[in-house]
Amino acid sequence: MEDKLVTLKTYETVVEALFDQELLRENGIDSTLNNENIVELMPMFGDINEGLRLLVFEKDFDKSIQTLEDYQQNL
Repeated sequence: MEDKLVTLKTYETVVEALFDQELLRENGIDSTLNNENIVELMPMFGDINEGLRLLVFEKDFDKSIQTLEDYQQNL
């Protein structure tokens, strides 16, 4: 059975997306960025094409949301 990728969150900047991606990696969650290059080179495409998306496996979605929420609450 193949696990599909789902959008966890969208971003306006690459820096924000990379920060959350690293936070997930540190917690054992695999993720990938979609549209990274196009949004970085031409930010106006972010509004047209759903922006920069952080994708996780569907099985990791709830854990990913909780990881990002826990980090924000501990700031």
